[in-house]
Amino acid sequence: MSGSARAGDRLVGIDLARFVALAGMMAAHTLTWAGAPPAAAVALTDGPPSTLFAVLGGVSVVLAARARLAVGDRAGAVRSTVVRGLVVAVLGVLVAPLATAVYVVLVPFGVAIAVGGLALLAPTWLLAVLAAAIGVGGGSAVAWGAANLPSLTRISRELSPAESLLPALTDVLLTGVYPALIWFGYLLMGMLAARALLAARAQHAERATLVRLAGLGALLAGIGVALSEVGVLLLTTAVAPGEPALARDILLQNGYGAVPVAPAEPGGLLWQLLAAPHTGTPADIARTAGIALLTIALLSLLVLRLGPRARRLLEPVRAAGGAPLTIYIVHIVLVTLLGGLFIETAPGIASGWGGWAVQVAVALLIGAWLAASGARGPFERLVGWFADRAGGDRADDRAHATGG
Repeated sequence: MSGSARAGDRLVGIDLARFVALAGMMAAHTLTWAGAPPAAAVALTDGPPSTLFAVLGGVSVVLAARARLAVGDRAGAVRSTVVRGLVVAVLGVLVAPLATAVYVVLVPFGVAIAVGGLALLAPTWLLAVLAAAIGVGGGSAVAWGAANLPSLTRISRELSPAESLLPALTDVLLTGVYPALIWFGYLLMGMLAARALLAARAQHAERATLVRLAGLGALLAGIGVALSEVGVLLLTTAVAPGEPALARDILLQNGYGAVPVAPAEPGGLLWQLLAAPHTGTPADIARTAGIALLTIALLSLLVLRLGPRARRLLEPVRAAGGAPLTIYIVHIVLVTLLGGLFIETAPGIASGWGGWAVQVAVALLIGAWLAASGARGPFERLVGWFADRAGGDRADDRAHATGG
């Protein structure tokens, strides 16, 4: 296995990147409970972990479908992926009531996966065009939607189930904290990265491709930061004249889905230059997608250099990263449970760096159990069960059953 970033047929670097994304989201959900975290921690946890998770979702779409596609079961691959995404979205609906202090990403994430299944057979050039279109125009679309479309978060009166349907749908697709439109853009980038990595493995050119992927990630992140600095410079006077530090804080605060100024409003297009977290602007997408690609590439390059003993030591981390849905759901429940029990009496267990350490430790314990048992995460097994039945028998399974 020397020179390969895999254990068996797994891309180990992808599993490590998943764990990094999970650990980053855990930090985002615990550090802010203990007051204002350091600026560097905010920059690394407010946006990049969840978008890394989204990009890795696109990688997973391609990896999960490759066995069916390899034997020509194109329809089964699409059906399996669509159902996989829908089951993830249903899990999000079921988990949401347990999340009192966290915005659950699973519903828009699942919708993006389902749509990714429909795009699974598209040529690479079309995926790239769609990703670029969302990268350029997605932020304006969600900002327009936030200003003009019904949203459950902006309706004060109680609605009947029938009245809630349209606002709930627009929240998932366009006006929520994690708009599925933007997440689909990240998913497409992950699909493109996965296709490139699998092609490189087949040609024994993994290292060179990873280096190029790292360079692309660094370039995108740099462009996003540069665009944002231009936007801050142009908007400072309009937001807080004579107070550049205050203006920066206002302009770059978490957008929870979109920038606060619609494109048609005065200065609205300038807001699209800002890389504020969770706004879907071109700068935000470039910065966070660039960080995601850089993280995936660097961790995969690291794995290429590791010996067998180092890989064995990393097995709990790899196994935890290989069960991202299970770890994420356990984290959501644990945040709520520990917050309710200890935030007043023992805040170091529920919040801050101590709370983050507890979350990571639980994830690693689950990873150690999965690595030792050779099992998949329970929620991964559940989703896989539905996806396999939706896809039906693969062509190679049918041939084996008939003696072919």
